[in-house]
Amino acid sequence: MSQVSYSLLIFFCGMFITVDGFNRTGLPGALWNALEPYARINHASGVAVLSLVILLLSNVASNVPTVLLLGGQVARSAAALSPADETKAWLILAWVSTVAGNLSLLGSAANLIVCEQARRSQHYGYTLTFWGHIVFGVPSTLIVTAIGLPLIRG
Repeated sequence: MSQVSYSLLIFFCGMFITVDGFNRTGLPGALWNALEPYARINHASGVAVLSLVILLLSNVASNVPTVLLLGGQVARSAAALSPADETKAWLILAWVSTVAGNLSLLGSAANLIVCEQARRSQHYGYTLTFWGHIVFGVPSTLIVTAIGLPLIRG
């Protein structure tokens, strides 16, 4: 029990409670309804818009809440096109939200965990700053995202 990170448990509990509360406001649905006509995955421009939305939201709210907020809506939109498009939509959401986690420290809870553990390390005590991460995170995220999307679209 001494190895349990209680602050991390509280962080995740708070994150899921906040996401559920935010979802209940109806705002995520309203935002998706405004974006959906431009984010249809049967066009390259729609994939680009959807990917940009996922990248941005993942770095504002973190990638797990982004998937929780967008997953069902993106899947329903794509399912209206075809079952194959629904599969592609889930793959796009999985790919972009995962890779988006590398863009900034806020993009993934894992980044925050690593930074905190590195800072606390008895041997190294390394502090990774937000800007220190951005310098590597932005170009690597954009390049890797751009490489993966054409592979998913087929």
